[in-house]
Amino acid sequence: MIPQGRPTYELEDVARAAGVSVATWRRNHHRAFTSKVQALPGSERPIIYDAAQVNAYLAGEPIPPLPADPDPTDLLTDKEAGQVADLAPSTIRADASGGRMSEGVERHGRRWWTRASVEEHRDRPVEYKGRTIGARDRKPRTKADPRAATVAEQLSAQADAVTAATVAGQFAVSERTARRIITKAKELQSHQQD
Repeated sequence: MIPQGRPTYELEDVARAAGVSVATWRRNHHRAFTSKVQALPGSERPIIYDAAQVNAYLAGEPIPPLPADPDPTDLLTDKEAGQVADLAPSTIRADASGGRMSEGVERHGRRWWTRASVEEHRDRPVEYKGRTIGARDRKPRTKADPRAATVAEQLSAQADAVTAATVAGQFAVSERTARRIITKAKELQSHQQD
């Protein structure tokens, strides 16, 4: 999370601000630095740091704390956004690329979303809601395929004339889909006879 959209540094930026190479920084300064300045929560590849904290450390000043309260302008990763919206990170990415939520902004080579846009997405109408994290249910479709009812009538009238090829031509679908429609039609027939 990048609190309130504040400026941030990657390790290369920290070394540049200190006036040394990344190799020198890692070898001579990084251990002492990370004992005083923590990486921003949720930052992974790349690990990022708050610029104000880095600058204070380099100037030998007290390290300012990060804001404690959530703010609508906080920038969240897909994983953090998923936790706020109770969705899988992949759903957040898919909804962003599909136009169902804000595209977010790119910083440090990855996509970030504001807390406000994620909360708005969380509160959207249910019809757009993706699968929740850890969901294992596979709900069957509750709507009956109207094509199956039509094919069931055709099967009742002339069973020999109904083939996958004729159903595929009738509904402009593949033969595989046509076989599925015929199977559903036969299930409808058996339920009607019971």
